[in-house]
Amino acid sequence: MNKDRLVKTLQSLVRIPSFQDSLKVSKWVKDEMEGIGFNVRSDKDGNLIAETGKGQGFLLNAHLDTVGLGEGWKHDPLGGIVEDGKVYGRGASDCKAGVAAMLEIARIIAKERVKKRVVFTFTAYEEGYPIERNGVHTILPGLKNIEKGLILEPTTEGNEIGIAVGCRGTGRYNIEIIGKRGHSSRPDLYDNPIYKFPGLLSEIEKVPKREMRIPLLGETISDTVTITEIWAKEGHNVIPGKCEVGIDRRSLPDEKPEHFRDLLEKACRKSLGEKFNLLKRSAIQGYYFDDRAFLELCKSAILSKGFKPRPYFKLARTDACILYNFAGIGAFMIGPGSIKQGHVIDENCDIKGMLNATEAVLGVIRRWDGS
Repeated sequence: MNKDRLVKTLQSLVRIPSFQDSLKVSKWVKDEMEGIGFNVRSDKDGNLIAETGKGQGFLLNAHLDTVGLGEGWKHDPLGGIVEDGKVYGRGASDCKAGVAAMLEIARIIAKERVKKRVVFTFTAYEEGYPIERNGVHTILPGLKNIEKGLILEPTTEGNEIGIAVGCRGTGRYNIEIIGKRGHSSRPDLYDNPIYKFPGLLSEIEKVPKREMRIPLLGETISDTVTITEIWAKEGHNVIPGKCEVGIDRRSLPDEKPEHFRDLLEKACRKSLGEKFNLLKRSAIQGYYFDDRAFLELCKSAILSKGFKPRPYFKLARTDACILYNFAGIGAFMIGPGSIKQGHVIDENCDIKGMLNATEAVLGVIRRWDGS
């Protein structure tokens, strides 16, 4: 494991903006993988697949795209600056540290003779896109004979390395509350949709909460419904013709996306009658990979490196649920970077933690391969 090379790789990745598309960073990664000696398949969105070995495959995945930069940074968000043992920049933890780790692992195992097959996938359009655009969903037809894998999302805090055994799903909807637009001097003549929002909120809050036990962890998780957006801006002196509300659902692994949509439509009809439109932005089912043997293998690999494994259930959605629900590929999430740094201003990745997690992932691969 080459620490300096790993850090420089992350710096280079951070310096390539990938919050609008991933084509530039994808080309850089493709060139690196080809320089190592891999044959790399790519598509128009910049999704990449490369592999080594034969037989059953072990999948590694990290996404190339990031959220937008945001304002108020102390450090250059595209600078990749190293300070106080950390690399700063957008995507440093989520998820370019995972990309850097995969490149370092690729360099190492390219020199070794693995007994099985290791498949590297670098994908685009993970951050908030509908499933039809998601990079993992796009490349599924090209993934053959995959036994299981790891998603290198950030799960690391110092010497503690998380093993996420599943994640909740997401359901994102917009509700258009329909009113009647008019001059604000005569509210008696028009129908203000903003005033209907409290009734809708009351019904949404009545949506039943559910819980689910995760046997691998001995823990219970629950679902959530959150209103994240509301807008109706047509002018200070205008009663708006509609008020739009954004809903974010975090669902249990056994909940089909249609289930929550039906609950939401029922809440709308009860509070608004027919004066609404329900618009789906995205909906992806969660998952839970119930594989105790694989969990013990991962824990053993982490412990052997002197780190502390922390099995848990991820409350945010990751691409692991797409692999599981659409291709039957079970995967845990282990990766460098801290989830606490995801999407924040002055995002950074702890260098020591990145090195630890990369060592741990490499250890998992070697144990799975039997090498």
